[in-house]
Amino acid sequence: MSHKLEKVLFVTSFIPVASFKSIARLGDATWGQARIAVVIGFALAVIQFVSARKILKYNTYLEKAFLGFLLVGTAWVYLLPEKPAHFFVDHSVALLYLTLFIMSLIPQLLGYDPFTYAVAKQWYPESVWGTPDFRLINYRITYVWAGIFFACFLSSFLGKGKPLYSILIPFALCIGIGVVFSKKYPEIYLKRKYRVSPEAAAAIPDSVDKLIEGMPSAFNPQAAGDLKAEIQFDISGEKGGKWVLSIAGGRCEVRRGEAVSPTVTIESPGDVWVKISRGEIDRPKALMEGLYRIKGDMMVLTRMPQLFGARRGQNHAPPNVVSRK
Repeated sequence: MSHKLEKVLFVTSFIPVASFKSIARLGDATWGQARIAVVIGFALAVIQFVSARKILKYNTYLEKAFLGFLLVGTAWVYLLPEKPAHFFVDHSVALLYLTLFIMSLIPQLLGYDPFTYAVAKQWYPESVWGTPDFRLINYRITYVWAGIFFACFLSSFLGKGKPLYSILIPFALCIGIGVVFSKKYPEIYLKRKYRVSPEAAAAIPDSVDKLIEGMPSAFNPQAAGDLKAEIQFDISGEKGGKWVLSIAGGRCEVRRGEAVSPTVTIESPGDVWVKISRGEIDRPKALMEGLYRIKGDMMVLTRMPQLFGARRGQNHAPPNVVSRK
């Protein structure tokens, strides 16, 4: 239910600004009409802000940006003389894009979460929110949006508010670049970072039990360093079961069963985990799409490509590797 409310409130967050623009430009668009419009827009922004705070217990950057924009606009048109106050109404679209540019750039420069988190958290499960990849991807997407918002500001301002420059070109930039990049970049990034070479994929068993029980033969003690962890596999489907992969002192062993207190637990259908290991499915992408689940320390999961990056298919395990059932 909370995710549905988040989506609804995300959509309604645009209503205050849209209402202000619609009312201000309705009919003959008088000055008095513009002053009423900005007050109505600000009142709606306050209602949106308070509702989101009460229902979700937090506010998005968009809500804060729109509220701040309309608050400044209200003060602008009521406290300044009519001529300079007209500047806000005449260039309100350009000023809105400038506000969005500031909203998208400043928070993450100050170390806060990027504004794209609010949207990304609706697309991906909570289990991936704390991963370094999720954060890095969102930072890069946010910088792209910052550039788009600034380009929209310049287009609208230099175009003097004409529909081509304040509506059509910004719309094309936001949809053609912003939305497309936001959708495609995570897949491109994850595919490039976690791809498996054809030679490595060919050496990976096609059954999940052989795959997990053979993981110690691919263990890289140099990458593990002083890592101490127990990775619990809870595999469903054909040839599934429960295994524990123990890493300590530069050694690795696997056994069937359950760990008392696993560092991280991986819950997955067997065929999904095999495809992930073969590179047929991107591991982080599969996690974001809910094809498998993770509980515990996400950092151990992100290190697995390095921990088990040695050549598979060896007939004998090296001295620092133990495999037992």
